Amino acid sequence: MSKTIKVKKKAEEIPYFAKIEDELKAQGVLLMDTDNLNIDREYLVLPKNLTDITTRDLGEMLNAFTQQKIFQRTVMGRLELVIESAERMYYNASALMYEEYSKSKMSEKAKERLINQDPEVKKAHEFLNDKVNQLNMVSKSIANIEDAIFLLSREVTRRNSDFENENRSVNVRKNARSEEHTSELQSHSEISY
Repeated sequence: MSKTIKVKKKAEEIPYFAKIEDELKAQGVLLMDTDNLNIDREYLVLPKNLTDITTRDLGEMLNAFTQQKIFQRTVMGRLELVIESAERMYYNASALMYEEYSKSKMSEKAKERLINQDPEVKKAHEFLNDKVNQLNMVSKSIANIEDAIFLLSREVTRRNSDFENENRSVNVRKNARSEEHTSELQSHSEISY
């Protein structure tokens, strides 16, 4: 019962995601892409010990990881659109076969296996699965970048806190000396001549 059913495929002139992006750009939406981001890839590496790097390098790293996250969100959005397009291709390639196999009393799994054996459907199915896996990888990469941004931000906060505590200590010592000096002056003014 492995009857092969051929389906004509419509050729898309412009990829679906490109059409959507063009419409968004026409509406004035700025997509954060490599054209308008300045990601310094040298700073996309976490050192073994964050406390060993300079404050300037820490800021550069925070900037690079944040811009990388922005870019990867754009990539993620594109992948979601490519997946939607791939789902349409898969559906179009398999619809007639599914309809034909549904006339028999086959399980859904059996229908799916037969349908996915067709070379055109198999190609569309593999493309769809590849894009879903790419989306998962980008999603995990964004989560990792968020962890890196958290670590960098925490180090910035710690350094600011240390600086504030250091300034506070200096101010406390200054205030203590100022109070000592004031009380000395007051005690001298109490001396009568």
